[in-house]
Amino acid sequence: MPAIDISIDSAEWALELDPKYRYIFIRGGRSGGKSHEVANYLVERSISEIDLKIVCLREFQSSIDKSSKSLIDNKIDLINAGSLFRSIKNEIRKTVEGDKGHFYFQGMNDLTKDNIKSLEDYKIAWFEEAQNCSYETLKTLRPTIRAAGSQIIFTWNPKFPDDAIDEFCNQIMNEEDVLVITINYEDNPFLTKEMKREVELDKKNLSDDDFNHIWRGYYDKSFHGHYYAKLLDDAKEAGRITIVPRKAGVDIVTVWDLGRADATAIWVCQVVGLQVRVIDHIADNFQHLDFFADWVKENDYNGLHVLPHDAAHERLAKEGSAGSIEAQLKTLGLTNTLVQKAGTLDATRKLAKNLIREAWFDEMKCRDGLQSLRHEKSEKDRKGKWKETHEDDSAAAFRYMAMYLYDRPTPVLRREDPYSSNGNTSGWMGS
Repeated sequence: MPAIDISIDSAEWALELDPKYRYIFIRGGRSGGKSHEVANYLVERSISEIDLKIVCLREFQSSIDKSSKSLIDNKIDLINAGSLFRSIKNEIRKTVEGDKGHFYFQGMNDLTKDNIKSLEDYKIAWFEEAQNCSYETLKTLRPTIRAAGSQIIFTWNPKFPDDAIDEFCNQIMNEEDVLVITINYEDNPFLTKEMKREVELDKKNLSDDDFNHIWRGYYDKSFHGHYYAKLLDDAKEAGRITIVPRKAGVDIVTVWDLGRADATAIWVCQVVGLQVRVIDHIADNFQHLDFFADWVKENDYNGLHVLPHDAAHERLAKEGSAGSIEAQLKTLGLTNTLVQKAGTLDATRKLAKNLIREAWFDEMKCRDGLQSLRHEKSEKDRKGKWKETHEDDSAAAFRYMAMYLYDRPTPVLRREDPYSSNGNTSGWMGS
């Protein structure tokens, strides 16, 4: 390898980054320099080590422009190390003869059970925007990055205390091979005067809760733009997100959103009297349709299967199979199916909100689904107008479940706000 002088100015906190840690968690508010310092660390290690394979991940990566690739490219150029690398599509490869080291940029939502194995020989995984990381992703990623001396780095702006990454970090933070760093704009020695001015303006104009969430990395208490987060907090406070056992002798209903490039998501519910109990959930983009059929049968959930209106489309097929999704499920042993009519987003989202106000949820079995619902939101565009963002598959399936519960012959879901009446919200234990 040609000699090169790596002179990278770093914040004091970044000097703690070290290969000796299996897990590094870096969390905090805006402009703390989390991504910049991790990029510096990874570029330095890539130059110093031979055959070092680094994968840069996000839960959702719609295009390479949404990845950290341009940041890594810029860091390489900043130290005049461009001759050591070649940047192509979703990779940055080492050009040194005999050195197979490279950076690879990947969205977890685009991986399948077949190509997730390709990450096994990567020594470092950097997971950006880890507030979006699901429990299922953590369960899949951790044993996949298994090479000797491997390391997983998470960076994120905290959103909610029961997000998967926050719970995982808090569980293992005292282990010897774990480094946890919390940083904010005050810890960034490279903060520009322009950003300091933005801090001043927001401190003056935002509420304390908003400012602390955006700039100091506190958990979000404002719920701006979130469709379901406040309602889920209310449900949690009311004791309706808890342990919800299955009721013997009561029919099972599974409600599906179907995916190929995205995940397939399923909610499992029972209607006990007029009470909805959401007892299980699964979402996975790593599996074919037969996996979900097996999951349903193994858990004895083979009751009524409610499918979205596009279930007649020939997609998500098991390799070598053909026919609509409904036809494939029947072949796989799920014969009692109902294909829903299409519903508008606004109308079914209102039903979903009412469902959250009334239903009981199993806290552990539904935790990934609840996290998906909690993160569903609209965002402001440059003109200050709220716009839709990509809907998570679990959130879509939840809307379909709400629509089914309203449209069933004996509806259990009301269109009106249940808080406007004295509806029964008593416990379900006696049912």
